[in-house]
Parts: sequence; C-alpha cells; structure tokens
Amino acid sequence: MQNISLRIADLRKKSRVTQQELADSIGVSFQTVSKWETGISMPDITILPLLAEYFSVSTDQLLGLKPLDGETYIPEKTAKRDFWNQKLEYLLRTRKSFWNDDYAGFLTSQVWKIDRPVSILDCGCGYGFLGLLLLSHLPEGSTYTGIDFAEELIQKGKALFKQKGTEASFICKDVFDYPAENRYDFVVCQAVLRHLDNPEAFIKKMITFAKPSGYVVCIDTNREFECCGLYIDGMDYQKLCRHEGLEKKWQAELTMQGRDYAVAIRTAHMMQKLGLIGVDVRMNDKVEFVTAKSPDYNETKNDFITYNDWNSEISEEEKDKLILHLLNHGLSRKEAEDYCNRNMEIAKFFLENPSAGYTSINGQMISYGKKRTQ
Repeated sequence: MQNISLRIADLRKKSRVTQQELADSIGVSFQTVSKWETGISMPDITILPLLAEYFSVSTDQLLGLKPLDGETYIPEKTAKRDFWNQKLEYLLRTRKSFWNDDYAGFLTSQVWKIDRPVSILDCGCGYGFLGLLLLSHLPEGSTYTGIDFAEELIQKGKALFKQKGTEASFICKDVFDYPAENRYDFVVCQAVLRHLDNPEAFIKKMITFAKPSGYVVCIDTNREFECCGLYIDGMDYQKLCRHEGLEKKWQAELTMQGRDYAVAIRTAHMMQKLGLIGVDVRMNDKVEFVTAKSPDYNETKNDFITYNDWNSEISEEEKDKLILHLLNHGLSRKEAEDYCNRNMEIAKFFLENPSAGYTSINGQMISYGKKRTQ
C-alpha cells in the first residue's frame, strides 16, 4: 500500500467522465469510486483489470507504479530565464558556502599564476559572487564583466557591486546569443554547466570569448560526490548517502535533454577535445563543518536547511507532485517514496534537534585550460 498511488481520479478527469459514469461502467456505486479516489479503500484485485481496460492503461499505470502516457518525461527547466529570475534568495544563501577565501587566492597566484591585471568574463554570472571573490585576489587594475540572462540577478549584481564600491560591468543577455566582440584574459563559469541542455556547446562558446593564451575555467559539482558528502551528527551516514533511483533520473535527463549530472568530471575531457591546452583539474577544498559552537551557527544551519528544502515537512499534495515528477524521470514508486521519506526524515531531525551539527562537501571540480595562440 505504501508504494501504490491510484491514478483513478487523474484518469477519470482526463477522460472527462463523472464518478457515477465510471461506477456504472464498472458495476460499483459512485461512493465506492469516491473512496478509491480519496484513499479510504482500494479496488478488489478482480476490479483492477476492468479499470485498466476502461482507461486503456496498464495495471501498473493505474496503480501509479509507472507514469501515464504523455507523462513519460517532463524536461527540467533549470536552463530557462524564468527559473533563475526566481532564484535570487537561493543563490545568496548558497554561494557564500562554496569557497574558502584562501583557496581562491591559492588558485589565482599559485596555480594560474596571475601576476598582472586581467580582464574577467563570468558566463552565467548570477549576481556576480565569483567576481567579488576573484577580484579580491587579483592584481589591481583587473576588470570584471558578468553576463547572465536573468534580469533580477543582474540588477542585484549591479546594486551589490555599487554597495561595495567595486567597479564591474554587467550584460543582461543569453551567453549563446552574445557576440564575441571583446576578448578576455579569463573566461569562467561556476555552477552553470550542470543546469544546461548542451554543456559542451556552452564551453565552446566560452572559448570564443577568450584571448589567445587566455584561461577558460569551468567550476561545477559532481552529483555522485555531493550525494555521499553529507553527514548529520546523530543520523545514519549510510542512510544519508543513499540515492537509489537518482541515477535513473540523471540518466533520463541526459538521454532526453542533454542535462549532464556528471558534467563536472567530464569537463576537462571536453576542453581538451575543443582544443584547449594545458588542461587540468583541481578540487575545491571547501568543507562545511558546522556545530553549535560555530560562529553564526543558526544562520549557517538555516541557510543549509533552506538550500536543501529540509526546513519543513512537505504536504501530501506536494509529496505526490514530487513523486510524479520522479516517476516521469525513471524512478520506481518505491525509489521515489524512499527519496521523499529520507528528506522528510532529515527535516524532522533538524526540527527536533535544534543544535544538530553536520559536515557537508559538495564536490566542486575546477577544470581549466588555455586557448591556443593561433
């Protein structure tokens, strides 16, 4: 029963028939149909084939074990402007936990060896977090330009840089549509590729913006690392790491729309194939170790909980909607139920343990290379 969610109401409404009409066709009362739809009771096993035949679906589809026809795949919308225009608070909460400041300085001075003023282009810049981080470690006279198609994020970036008294240029445009009129010493993106339907094309576009011998840098998270990079003190680590079924979701997204969950670990290979030289990869050293003794504990913990949508238990309606989405992306109902229950268990644990500590590693990989001189 736990892994079954009858789709009778959905099928009936889709077919535009009333409860009474369905009841008459199956040979039961409309009150019985109502009880099926509200979950008070289940159809007898002998009735299931009749219902499936009536709606021209399989029994598994009727029981919610497989998506209905037309629900096979719903594309993710994370490559769309409207999606990111609503994500300002999300970005403000998450980006500040991405980096150790000293490691950013190590990269610029020791790995990339930037010892003169450089021009930066940040592709998919959001509100310009990466610009503020890098400019603080680059030689005086370095310039920053951010490009993003989300108007809300661009406006926030302009206001934030002005507030900090830091010069910057922002371009509100889709990177793919922006002509490569100017060339930059350092072209970078962070947490962009994993959200795109064609990440390799995005890297190729970034290369057109780079000067000869200029750096192209892509920073992104490997989902497998991220899933195993969480420990909450007092919870079962192995259970926290489990992500059975998500591999099916990631594969469905890759197959159906080109959205690549493993793009972080593939990026360097793409860069080399696209002609960059000196290609290499680093791991971001940021690890969040947070306990009640940490500075700004409550704010940091609450941001972390909000980022992961663990701040409250979801309603049954929200849970059903999420399960349907996961079914559409290849998970079984049990896998989808387990995923939702795990998240609800984490939310409940934080609620009942207000001083809980945690360790989190998001597994950011930093791939980089230089554009050839000719």
